[in-house]
Amino acid sequence: MEMKKKYSHTPERYAQRLRFLAGLLLAMLFFTGCTTDDDEQSNSQQDSTTSAHSEASQSSSEAAADEAESKVIVTPAASSADWNLVLVNRENQLAGEIAMEFYLTESGYPIDRRIQEPYLQLLEAGKAAGMDFTMISGYRSIEQQQANYDVNYQNYLASGLSEEEARTKTEEYIALPNASEHTTGLAVDITSTALANQEGNSGLLPDLENYPEGLWLKENAPKFGFVLRYPKAKEAITGINFEPWHFRYVGVENAMYMAEQNLTLEEYIAILKQNEALGNSEQ
Repeated sequence: MEMKKKYSHTPERYAQRLRFLAGLLLAMLFFTGCTTDDDEQSNSQQDSTTSAHSEASQSSSEAAADEAESKVIVTPAASSADWNLVLVNRENQLAGEIAMEFYLTESGYPIDRRIQEPYLQLLEAGKAAGMDFTMISGYRSIEQQQANYDVNYQNYLASGLSEEEARTKTEEYIALPNASEHTTGLAVDITSTALANQEGNSGLLPDLENYPEGLWLKENAPKFGFVLRYPKAKEAITGINFEPWHFRYVGVENAMYMAEQNLTLEEYIAILKQNEALGNSEQ
C-alpha cells in the first residue's frame, strides 16, 4: 500500500512565514502612518490658508476704513447748507431774490440784518486802530446787478472793444446778474476813505491792498467773521479778479479757518461737501 507523504513545518519554514507576516504588518503600518501625516499636513495647510484669508480680509477692511478716515478733513462744525455759507458764483447762480430782513448801514447801503453786529464791530475795531473806512456797496438786487453789468459792458463797447472783448472785461470784476454775492446781503465793499476821495475813481482799486485800511482788513476781518472773498492768485477758482475791498461774512470760526488754510469759499464748501459725503460732517 502506497504511503501518503506527510509534510511537517520545519523550524526554517516557520521562521520564513513569520518574517513574511512581520514584513506585511510593517508595510501596512507604514502606509497608514503616511496617509495620516498627509491628511494632517493637508488640514494644516487649509487652516493656514483660511487664517491667511481671514487676516487679509480684516486688514483690507481696516485699510479701507483708514483710507476713508484719511479723506475726512477736520473743519469747524459747519454745514455746506448753512445760511452764512451760501455759495454764489457763475456755477452756482441764484434762482431769484433771497428773503431777508435788512439793516441800513450809516452809508445808506442795506445788508442782511443777521450780520449787523459783526459788521459794526469790524468798523469800530478799525476806527480804534486808526483806520478810516468808506463803504461803497452792500446788498444789491438782481435787477441792480443787471444794470451794473450793462453799464460796464456798454462803456467797454464805447471804448472800441468788440462785444466778446467787452463781455470778458466786464466779467473780470462784475458778476453775472444772478451770480453776485451782493444779492445775498452778506457781502460788503469797503475801501480807504483817502482812496475813495481821489478824483475820478470809486475807491475800488487793487491798490487798496497797499493802504493801511486794506492791510488791516485782510489781517483782522476774519476775527469778525468776514473773509477776503476774491484773493490774489485764486482767480482761476473764484472766477473773479483780485478784489481787496470785497469782504464776505461767513461766521468767525469759518473765517478764521479759511484764513489760516488760505481757502476761498469755493474750496471750503468743497471740503465740507466731501466730509458730508463720507458721513462725517460732525467732527
